[in-house]
Amino acid sequence: MDRFFNPESIVVFGVSETSSNLGRIITGNLDRFNFRGNIYSIGPSEGLDGERRILTSLNDIDETPDLAVILVPASKVPAILEECGKKGITHAIIETGGFSEFSQERKDLERQVQDIKERYGMNIIGPNCFGVVNIEKGVVLPFFILSPHYMKPGRVSLISQSGGIFYDTCMISSCENLGLAKVVSIGNKLATDENACLEYLIQDPETDVIGIYLEHFSNGKRFIELASSTEKPIVLLKANRGHTSREIAQFHTAALAGDDEVAEVAMKQAGVILVKSFYEMVDCLKVFCLEKLKGDRLAVISRSGGHSVLAADSVERYGFRLAKYSQGFLDFVKSKKLNVIRTTNPLDVGDVYDLSIYREILQAAIDEKDVDGVVFVITYSSETDSIKVKEFIREAEQISNAFKKPVCLSVITNKDEWFPTRYAAQIPVFSDCDRAIWAMSRYLEHTNGLSNKRRWSDKRAYSVKRQANKDKTDTGMLHPAAVFDLLKRYRLPVAEQGIIKNLEEAKSYISSMGYPVVLKNASPHILHKTDNKAVILNISNEYELCKAMDEIDADEYIIQPMYRPGIEVIIGVKNDKDFGHVALVGLGGIYTEVLKDRSMRILPIDEFDAEEMLKELKAYRLIQGIRGELPSDIDTLKGIMNGVSRIIMENPHIEELDINPVILYRQGEGAVIVDAKIRLS
Repeated sequence: MDRFFNPESIVVFGVSETSSNLGRIITGNLDRFNFRGNIYSIGPSEGLDGERRILTSLNDIDETPDLAVILVPASKVPAILEECGKKGITHAIIETGGFSEFSQERKDLERQVQDIKERYGMNIIGPNCFGVVNIEKGVVLPFFILSPHYMKPGRVSLISQSGGIFYDTCMISSCENLGLAKVVSIGNKLATDENACLEYLIQDPETDVIGIYLEHFSNGKRFIELASSTEKPIVLLKANRGHTSREIAQFHTAALAGDDEVAEVAMKQAGVILVKSFYEMVDCLKVFCLEKLKGDRLAVISRSGGHSVLAADSVERYGFRLAKYSQGFLDFVKSKKLNVIRTTNPLDVGDVYDLSIYREILQAAIDEKDVDGVVFVITYSSETDSIKVKEFIREAEQISNAFKKPVCLSVITNKDEWFPTRYAAQIPVFSDCDRAIWAMSRYLEHTNGLSNKRRWSDKRAYSVKRQANKDKTDTGMLHPAAVFDLLKRYRLPVAEQGIIKNLEEAKSYISSMGYPVVLKNASPHILHKTDNKAVILNISNEYELCKAMDEIDADEYIIQPMYRPGIEVIIGVKNDKDFGHVALVGLGGIYTEVLKDRSMRILPIDEFDAEEMLKELKAYRLIQGIRGELPSDIDTLKGIMNGVSRIIMENPHIEELDINPVILYRQGEGAVIVDAKIRLS
């Protein structure tokens, strides 16, 4: 990947003398950003590209360029790529559109490109992309005009599947005083996907913060493995998050664990900050340029009572605490104020009219032991205080750097002062205190998540048990007897049960167990047994047993003891197409899909993860015991969840598993699994 961003020489295909030619824009960008290597222009006919000759063949170039940038009609791309391969060029960016994104009929062009790539061992970005940007080295390859006048180098890098988001990031960064290190547009991801770029940027010493825009994951497992391996903040804007059409679910877990919810869980476990809009992504990229936020105690300072109240609301809304000021700090502030406004947190400094005192107040606040960060809302007269406010912004940056604590500034001014205020220093400036505090909350989420980042591994040992494969039906559904046998082998507390076909077998089984019993249809294909009249409870005699068998009318029946009631819990797993096996726990029984009270994690999990999942449930208070009730047997429940994780890790061809319900009893009384389903791949 490094040669894409740090080539010594570049050849651009598709250049002409026409003023509107897009290839000329690429070479023009290289000139404007002072690329120091050799630049070669190649087009269909000879001419001049500024002072540079337009060549008609790679054979006219003595050296082998490090990088080829191709912007010609799609039909001509394979032939040019073939020329590059013969010349020994190992890296190419295909910016041309009109491939599979245009129509499926164009996939043959992509296959040709892929064949050439493999034949010559080439590395390719694109097609249908804007290329890459490395401002520090002057490598600026989009076919739209960019200028060093408004784009500055920095420590933020971006991976974008969309050319439009790539462009907007270049533009908005100039408006938000956001310095960019590297930007890459991956287009159709034919040969280089987001994971290759992410792996490179994680190792890149010039990148501190990584932003990503994606429409789909190329390999979700690899993505979270990479993301969880770094302490660099990763901010993901993921599109295509709406509900997709699915086949009718045969498992509760599949119905409850939608694609979007699974992606959110995966990102949280991997420590990725998931955002919902472009502006949320920009706000996060800005806030991660501040000093590290290490705790949730904020000092809020404002020149306006209204902003103070709004900020206090935001502090509570986003999970922060207002820091407690020391008496020494309060006395110091009182000595600087007219004291017509109370001295509290948020601190209203509306009665401090000398703006030069703000530096002293900010420095005293950030020096407080119980302050992790400061939010300063600056309301001022642009006509009289402009110079002093810009000076304060520079001082705020110096104070923040000196104390290694973040200072988040919120400033609104008129149109003439808007950009000069934002460019007063390197520190980012927000226009709304709520957005500033929201962004700070994502920083805190990142900080808190570092200690919990999970290291994913693809070493999913073992294959499905041969016995399990032997017992599967044509549709991959395991027979209930095989399901319970598998759970027993992992020492999970399953119900006693028998598989019977007629009344005589039922009576024989009950003779050693006694009434009351439960009768179920043994078919593995029935999801809602209650709705389909496939289960009858509390059968207390032979007459009721005969009647139940007639009503269910099945080829095979499951017969179990009638267990006493408890709290019903569902534990399930589904194999997500992007991220692999995801575990779910929630309130079970007949209300599972109505209440949708569930928590999820990507496997594997341990008992610590299991406890965290349970705490996320609304029903956790019920499980803990309310109004004097004894708590439920949480340790047993965690053990079952951990056992399910081990089953999946050692039997990775299990596609879906539902245990619904687990009947959970009081502490020390255990639990019992009364129904379970498994589908194999």
